[in-house]
Amino acid sequence: MTTEFDFFDKTFRAIVKNSDVKVYNEASGVSLDSSISFDSLKKEFTSIDYFVVSVVSELILTMLKLAKKKGQILQDLEAKVNLKIKNPMYLLNVVGYEEKSSIEEVQIDLYYFSFLEGNELEKFLQEVLDRTLIYNTFKDKININFKKVL
Repeated sequence: MTTEFDFFDKTFRAIVKNSDVKVYNEASGVSLDSSISFDSLKKEFTSIDYFVVSVVSELILTMLKLAKKKGQILQDLEAKVNLKIKNPMYLLNVVGYEEKSSIEEVQIDLYYFSFLEGNELEKFLQEVLDRTLIYNTFKDKININFKKVL
């Protein structure tokens, strides 16, 4: 039996204003002028940038929250993310490239310090992954390497 506690609905609204897409939730909004940029000097975040921010920040925040809940020390958290896009020329409308683009892989190296070891550490990291909504939704495309620093 499904109850009202089995789902959470969140509503957004998007409008176009001056060639930007403005997306609003209940309290705030963000403006985007492109879905992706191949210009390494572009300062404004694109949709794909926000996607990566969402994935990596959720992982780190979940690690911190779970460590606090369990009374564990977790320090020096840092992540490096590499996003691989398949068929990027299609996105640029280059003639002769007809195969659709997609995110092939998101590679995340997550560095941390913890006193947890062995089985206890494995259980902790698995619980982090289990409690991470975006990772669970896209885990077939996301590789995470937890790297303990000494």
